[in-house]
Amino acid sequence: MSLTYESDEQKWAIIKMAIEQNMPANKIFGFKIQEIREGYAKIHVPFKEEFVGDFIHGLWHGGIIASIADSAAGIAASTIMTDARDKLNTIDLRIDYLSGAIKEDLYAEAELLKVGKRIIKADVKLYQQTKGTVALARGAFSLLKFEE
Repeated sequence: MSLTYESDEQKWAIIKMAIEQNMPANKIFGFKIQEIREGYAKIHVPFKEEFVGDFIHGLWHGGIIASIADSAAGIAASTIMTDARDKLNTIDLRIDYLSGAIKEDLYAEAELLKVGKRIIKADVKLYQQTKGTVALARGAFSLLKFEE
């Protein structure tokens, strides 16, 4: 029994549905995939008051921003998976916070930097319409291909 994708369109639709509807954490965040293609993903995360970490200045919590960066990089990495049963795991994530994220929607653009046999690296830019770039991140992921 193979769970390979029949077309790129089917692959993107399955990945989009899994990310937006089947992953509980992503549902809490309210992830909306705006664009997805091989090696790239753009995610929109609507602002929620629960995301505030600095209540005095009204800024997003840094841990939530890091979680969004990790997920966006993982989504970009998932675009090269050839079987729905492949496993993708975060090995490392580093993030540079450049500016506080205000009470406004956040966007994450993730692009694959390097694809090896088992290790994938991705860069992520997190930004807001008003503030511009608020953080830059780099993630490393292990890819374990499904073998029957």
